[in-house]
Amino acid sequence: MTDTPVKTIKELREASEASEAQAKKDKAALLDAAVTEAMTSTAYGHLSAVAREAGIAAQYLRTLIEDKEPGWLDRAAEEREAAKAERASKPKGRAAKGGGGRAARPRKSGAAAA
Repeated sequence: MTDTPVKTIKELREASEASEAQAKKDKAALLDAAVTEAMTSTAYGHLSAVAREAGIAAQYLRTLIEDKEPGWLDRAAEEREAAKAERASKPKGRAAKGGGGRAARPRKSGAAAA
């Protein structure tokens, strides 16, 4: 056998507990950052994109957000609906500016006109 020191079970358990505690701290920091980032925008799909980036389920992120700030998801949905309604009420395109459709182009002379 080799002369490398073998860790005792007690040492391995202590190392395992220390790494587990660090993993819990890292996970808590990740979840907190995900909640903070998700709450920066009410845009459709933003929360799901943040959840995907964090590697967690979108529903779990929604639960964390509701725990942190109850009612935020409902307010975000209302903001999205209000923005959608505002966009729908605005006239679109040239018709809204007084134009009636396609602009007329002069015809070429000669055989193409026939």
